[in-house]
Amino acid sequence: MFSRFKMCLAGKKDAKRVVTLFREIDQNLKISDLAKLIEQKQVVIFCKKKKTLGAFSFLKIGLGIFAMIYIRRLVVDKKFRGRGLGGRMLKKLGFFARRKKARGFFLWSLYSAKNFYRKNKLKNWGRIFWWRSD
Repeated sequence: MFSRFKMCLAGKKDAKRVVTLFREIDQNLKISDLAKLIEQKQVVIFCKKKKTLGAFSFLKIGLGIFAMIYIRRLVVDKKFRGRGLGGRMLKKLGFFARRKKARGFFLWSLYSAKNFYRKNKLKNWGRIFWWRSD
């Protein structure tokens, strides 16, 4: 079902749906905060046939060989969990990091998601998980 989905920058029209997704992991998120991130082109959505399957927000940190992508929030819609979409999203994140000329990406895990990141072979240190391209 998820062999082909698009990854694209979120636009203003996507704000309401992305806020709904991100509020699953951050109840205090304000639409105005998300609007700033969308305006700065720091929110990416995963979609298929006008359905938003998941999203993440990011920040590029560092320069040159020290550049990394910090994933602020990463979420899969509840309707699509448990079908392998999250693992595919992580693979796409690796390609995304390379396109942004970063060495890799890192994120902090919710306690409930630690096993998901371990299962998808991200390296970890406590609740910090990372992927580095070599």
